[in-house]
Amino acid sequence: MPLEPGAQLGAYRVEGLLATGGMGEVYRGHDERLGRDVAIKIVAEGLASEDKELERFQREARTLASLSHPNILNIFDFGEHDGVCYAVMELLRGENLRERMAKRALPWRTATAVAVAVARGLAAAHAAGIVHRDLKPENVFLLADGGVKVLDFGLAHRNPPPGEGKPPAAEETLVGTALYMSPEQICGEPTDPRTDIFGLGVLLYEMLTGTRPFGRLTVGETMSAILHADPPPMKAFGVNVPPALERVVRRCLEKDRDKRVQAAYDLAFELSEIISSPPTQGPAVVSWRVRITWLLAGALVGAAVVLLLSSLW
Repeated sequence: MPLEPGAQLGAYRVEGLLATGGMGEVYRGHDERLGRDVAIKIVAEGLASEDKELERFQREARTLASLSHPNILNIFDFGEHDGVCYAVMELLRGENLRERMAKRALPWRTATAVAVAVARGLAAAHAAGIVHRDLKPENVFLLADGGVKVLDFGLAHRNPPPGEGKPPAAEETLVGTALYMSPEQICGEPTDPRTDIFGLGVLLYEMLTGTRPFGRLTVGETMSAILHADPPPMKAFGVNVPPALERVVRRCLEKDRDKRVQAAYDLAFELSEIISSPPTQGPAVVSWRVRITWLLAGALVGAAVVLLLSSLW
């Protein structure tokens, strides 16, 4: 049963429901100690008694608390009140990427800038040994002031630093969202930062074309396409993006993770370079200018020859 406005969760006053989903609800709240508005996330009532879901909720809170980056959602507090487990996070104003894409197409520079911000947030998480494993439009938030935040680390996995601890174990169950899974997730193989690179490649392809690169009618067909099919060329959807950008996206979507872009930081740098590159002139414009130049040069040479012959006579 949703919490009513005015309800108290510790020092936080509930002011209204912001969003609801299968895993829980998010409320707008007010921190009465510090006098600031916050977002309060609680586990859905039907799942609150399940150890697995509570563990996931607590894991997300711990993961967020271990990270501090402008492109990652901030968490302020975590607690329990009258049997309700809650996490207090910064209140975001704007819309998620899914909502934005439903309204209008994103110009390629805008889509690429969003991907740069996500890649920078992922780079910070990866530096802490954390792999998100569930990148999708619902988990990317576009702030009203132009900022970008990566959300929902509930499925995140912390890998030990190289040379420390045991290597990541194979997954016992599929983890992630089918449309945005990497091949290694589908195969139940250990995940690493390159798993998130694949997910971000799917996101960027969808932002640029309005279509998921491996989307099919059924989950099974989608998974098969992720494992075996190549995404259609972007021009098939009537979009015009720089060739360098399409090459980077395809490198992110390599089936073999050793062939992908290897680090989120490198991906952010490459995409930033593409954004800042000056627009290239089409071949028709260049050839027209070349023809004019040669025509003028020919006319000048011809005039010089005429003058030279006239002087000789």
